[in-house]
Amino acid sequence: MTDAGGYTLIDTTCAAALCVVMAAIAVPVIGGTLDRERTIIGAQFLAGQLQRARLEALKRARTVAVHVGIVGGRTRIQLFVDGDGDGVRQQDVEDGIDPALAPEQFVDDHSRGVSLRINQAVTDIGGAGDLAAGDDPLRIGNTALVAFSPLGSATSGTLYIAGHRGPQMAIRVFGGTGRVRVMTFDAQARQWRH
Repeated sequence: MTDAGGYTLIDTTCAAALCVVMAAIAVPVIGGTLDRERTIIGAQFLAGQLQRARLEALKRARTVAVHVGIVGGRTRIQLFVDGDGDGVRQQDVEDGIDPALAPEQFVDDHSRGVSLRINQAVTDIGGAGDLAAGDDPLRIGNTALVAFSPLGSATSGTLYIAGHRGPQMAIRVFGGTGRVRVMTFDAQARQWRH
């Protein structure tokens, strides 16, 4: 029984059930969107630091490198400039000969949960076959330095970046031109897209 303008228990129960169903539908969609957006922001931040190194090399007429490392699952980056005319070298960085241009930063400080990682099976952008989840995400040879010369060239390679879930992205550095391109893996088509 209801009085004029009131609600029955059945009305209230149906409305509550409808709210629960809508919330159950919305939460995964919102979570997936957040993972995607965080991954995009993290990839753009890292690509921006690589672009900054490229511009600093041109401006200073010296080699500038981004030192990239994974520490406890977090991606740490720092820019260094050639201090003795022989390029940025790991030993010169450790000895203080090649000084830092900026303090070290962590990618996940800018985009929570995002780091250099391969979070799903993907094809290697460089054409080396397939990569599995958990494989080495830093594909720049046997160094942790992505160097940009004042002549416009760079260390060639790919840095794979992702959250624990969500899309797999990659930052491709083209050695001959020093260009940096951010790409996203389309898991359904098994292709990389710009």
